Order: sequence, then C-alpha cells, then structure tokens
Amino acid sequence: MASPLPQVLDTIPEAAGALGAPAEPESRATLIDALRGFALFGVCLGNILTGFAWWTPTEHAPVTSALQLPTDNLAYFLTHAFVDGKFYSIFSLLFGLGFALQLTRRSDEPTALQLYRRRLRILMAIGFVHLALFWIGDILLFYALLGFILLRLRGTEDRRLLRWTVVLLLMPVLFALPKVITPFATLGLPFFLPAEFVARGFGFDLTSPTLITDIFIRGDLLTVMKGNVVGIFFRYGDLLDSGRPFKVLAMFLLGLLIGRHRAWERLDHFAPLLRRVLALGQVIGLPMSLGQAWVAGLPRETTMGGWRVLLDSALYALGVVPLALAYAAAFVLLWRIPGWQGRLAFLAPTGRMALTNYLMQTLIGITLFYGIGFGLLGKVAYHHIWLLCIAFYTLQVLFSALWMGRYQYGPAEWLWRQLSYGRRFPIRRATESRM
Repeated sequence: MASPLPQVLDTIPEAAGALGAPAEPESRATLIDALRGFALFGVCLGNILTGFAWWTPTEHAPVTSALQLPTDNLAYFLTHAFVDGKFYSIFSLLFGLGFALQLTRRSDEPTALQLYRRRLRILMAIGFVHLALFWIGDILLFYALLGFILLRLRGTEDRRLLRWTVVLLLMPVLFALPKVITPFATLGLPFFLPAEFVARGFGFDLTSPTLITDIFIRGDLLTVMKGNVVGIFFRYGDLLDSGRPFKVLAMFLLGLLIGRHRAWERLDHFAPLLRRVLALGQVIGLPMSLGQAWVAGLPRETTMGGWRVLLDSALYALGVVPLALAYAAAFVLLWRIPGWQGRLAFLAPTGRMALTNYLMQTLIGITLFYGIGFGLLGKVAYHHIWLLCIAFYTLQVLFSALWMGRYQYGPAEWLWRQLSYGRRFPIRRATESRM
C-alpha cells in the first residue's frame, strides 16, 4: 500500500507571493485528512505483511514463516482479497485531489506550479534516501516521478480524464498478454538486467535460496544497504512489470477530477453517486478481488502457466479499484451520519502527518524483522503479524492525536514544508491565551 503518502494538501498556498503562504492546517478538509488516516491502516498492513515479513505460504519465497498454520493461510488470503492494492489506490486518489486543490486555491497558476515542482523534487530526494538506505518498498520516489506526468495532464477536460483513467486501468491486462506465450516476456527487463550486474558486483548470488536471509537477517548494516541498492532495480522492474505506473496514474487523474469539483464540500449532492460506487464495489470489486486472492494463492508450479499471470492481472485490474473506491465511498457515507463524523475525525491527525507515520512504519518494520533489529523475519506467524500491525497502527493514531495537539505539523511534514518554501515555519502551535 500504498503508498503513499505524499500530502499535497499539506501546503496549499492561499495568497499570492513569490511562493505564496501555505494554508494553515486548520483550513484543510478534516474529511480528507481522516480518509487519509484510514488508508494509512491498510498501507501499514500491506507494507509490513508483504514488505518486511516476506511470508508466503504457497509460493517459493526465500523466507517462509516458521509457523504455517491454517489461520496463516486464511490471513494470507484476506490480505490479498481486502488489502493488497486497495489502500495505495486511495492514497493515489488523494494525491491527485490535492494537486487539483493547489491549482484551484490560487489565482497565480505559474507560482502554484513552481511550488508543486519544488515539492516533487524534494519528495524525490526523500524517497531516494528512503529507498536506497532503508527499504526497497519505498513509494515516495515513485509518486514524485508520476507527479510530473500529472502536471502535464492538468488541463485535460473531464470526459477525457475519465477515458484516460479507464484506459490506464486496463493497460496492465494488455501488457500481461505476452506472458500467456512466454513467462519471460517482461516490461521490467531493463531493470532486472542491471540488478543482476550490481548484485554480482556486491558479491550476491541471486540463485541462492538463502539470499534474503543472508542479507536482511545475517547481514550487518552495510550489507543491508547494499541489498537495498540492488533492490532498487528489482523494485522498479517489478513496478513496471506489474503495470503499477498505469494504475497509480489512473487514480491520480480520478483524484484530479474529484478535486476540481470539490466533491467533499457537496456530500448531499454526491451521496447518490457514492451509493452507486459502493454498490459497484460490492458487485464487481469484491468477487473479482476474492478471485484474484485465490489465483495469487495457487502454487507457482501450476499448469496454468502464463494464463495464471493474465488471469491474475485481469482480476486485479477489475477488482482493486472498484473495491478501493467502495472503501472510500463507505467512509464518506458514514461521515454523513450524525455521530459518526466525530468518531472518524479522530483519524484526521494521523492523516495530517501521513508522511511521518509512513516513515515510522519503515523504522518499526526494520526494527522488528531485520537482523540489525530483533530478526523476526520468517519467525512470526502471518496472523500474528496482522495483530502486530493493528497494535502499531493504534499507537500511531494515539501518537498522532497527541502530537497534533501540540504541534502544527508532523516532523517530516514540517521539514518538507520548510524545504519547499525555502524558509522556516514554527512547528509549535500558538498559545491559546490571546485575550
């Protein structure tokens, strides 16, 4: 999941100037922050379960859990059906929405675009450091790169945006077609080949069944960093091979469309549409996601061959986005119910410091599962990792509420803001005593 994570809403300029003055945090839509905070839970599940634990009960993974229980297989199925891809889709949607807000809240578009480009460049730098030194599953650099494409499409009219969204969502299925003929037809080949060269340069044997263990369990800090460098190529090869750029860009465009119409300010008007989106997710997204989870659980030795890849891609494309949008629609519809808004608003501080929380998830993943930490990789049952994620996310929600009660921004957001505007901002809230 997921991603995710960049908070374009975090620094929306409100007035003209060289780079403008950023919007005060209190002026942002609480609903959007709360939805981002909700999505962060799925990102936590996805990143920890598939990014750090590396536990796959049915595939030949380098590391397998020491406790392969029936509950683990169930948890693995539920992860694929209800988590995988759904929450980074919501974050991608919010990224595009935030970009639309930045443009619509300024009369000076060139200045807004200048600020946005600077924010993207800084995000690229943060993402690269995160990717190379900490975790190969980073999504920040990926978001920043696609953000420049979003810039070029900002003037596209609504109907064309919708058509492009549909086309982009179906592209992964199209690129999966050659794999029916041969499993070696891959878009990620330009990245996979350099990965092998770099790995040999570091002395890694990519054919070793214990490679992941040797790097991330037995390796020291330098070895882990070398593994991350090699992992950069594999990461982007895999992203391209899975069609992730098309999926994320499609959600960027959909978010841009929603942001243009400021739909969250007219919930009564859009309520019928939200109900239809929720129904569509149940009728199409849910069965397709369940089917994709079943296909993902098939052994790699299955006789389906390349057809397995095609079926997986098709079910994923048809299931992930409808179900992700259904999650978001259900959240917004609950928000409209008296009494629920206050309950859900408790997640808003978590969403306002999503970048900080995302980076914290990396630190906890390294600490728990890598050998330079507690070394739990492959030693914890999959369903227990679910419980760990729930516990850690709960702590993040509580921490975020306490932090945002005293400070205006999360630590990472504060740094990003200062670098974007090239000047200092106070992080502490002003005192309440203004009599």
